[in-house]
Amino acid sequence: MKKLASVLVLLGMVSVPASADTYRFSYSKLFTQLKHNVEEGHPDIGVAYFMVSAESGEVCPISRAWMSKEEHYEAFDIPASQALPLPLDNQLRKVNPDVFVETPADRNCDISFQVLVDQPVGKKLTSQQIQGWLPQMDTMMENLGGMFASWFMPKTQGVVLHFAPSVTGAVTSSEGKKYPIDAHQAIIDVNHLGDSATLTLPDAPIKVSPWLPKNG
Repeated sequence: MKKLASVLVLLGMVSVPASADTYRFSYSKLFTQLKHNVEEGHPDIGVAYFMVSAESGEVCPISRAWMSKEEHYEAFDIPASQALPLPLDNQLRKVNPDVFVETPADRNCDISFQVLVDQPVGKKLTSQQIQGWLPQMDTMMENLGGMFASWFMPKTQGVVLHFAPSVTGAVTSSEGKKYPIDAHQAIIDVNHLGDSATLTLPDAPIKVSPWLPKNG
């Protein structure tokens, strides 16, 4: 990763405001993790890149991101989750363009990948859906971790529902249990969720990630 000066002008096309930092990455290096998205064994689960604060671990907002190689330039539309929407393309890996990401200058950010549900999630979830995701999440994390990952990695025990900052309250279960939204997240432990439970969410989550027990 290379952090560029905030006065960077890229090929005369992109100027970066003084209130932002711009980071540069090699597409071919990012491809190393993205390639796992096309493997078998986890059809509902993928991996995505985020910019993450080195101090707090929170996701840094992306104000702009783009990819360039010589005269070619492509800007990205950043989703609400703040995932970097990189295309998965073997030809791009060979061309190896530079990927630029702009974040607020008041944060020290670095790039990190995260395992996520790669399907639309609405305001209703069933325990069967969540239980179906967990082994897929384990498979993806084992693929990312390499041959011996399953030896030391705890099994996924639930999911983390990530909400937009404006969403408050709790996720409620048809069994009467409430899962409070704290720091924009609600943790659902499947061990405390009945097999026929339905969850009602105050809004659709912006992403759903694995939850692993701390002492697993």
